[in-house]
Amino acid sequence: MTNFRLDILSPERPFYSGDCLSLVVPISDGMLGIMAHHSPFTAAIMDGEVLFTLPDGSRRSCAVTRGIVDVSGNSVRLLCESALAPEEIDEEMERRAMQDAMLELSEKKGREDYILSQLAFARAFNNLKVKQHNAVREANR
Repeated sequence: MTNFRLDILSPERPFYSGDCLSLVVPISDGMLGIMAHHSPFTAAIMDGEVLFTLPDGSRRSCAVTRGIVDVSGNSVRLLCESALAPEEIDEEMERRAMQDAMLELSEKKGREDYILSQLAFARAFNNLKVKQHNAVREANR
């Protein structure tokens, strides 16, 4: 299989830059698979799990928050608000964040606070889901 260049970037740091065999990203319509020499396009990515296969055949994943994916030439650039490897996700902290967000959602606050609480809940839920998916994949190896 042919490699392509993959850059996963967030404002905090470059998460991954290097060669890749395949990539799966969450978009509004579901999951989008990308391989070398994919036709050019740009799309919005949603909170979810990004899966990618390295040239040595190893698979990696990360939890991402919304952003964009841009395919051009034989390279893919994924720009997102945050990208975390499963081992970087603290389950206890994410569970507390979900509980805090649920509490804030139940309080009668303004629209902006409500939306921010929804986003905080969704981010914590997504991070926990990615952590658990990775644990299952590791257990099945």
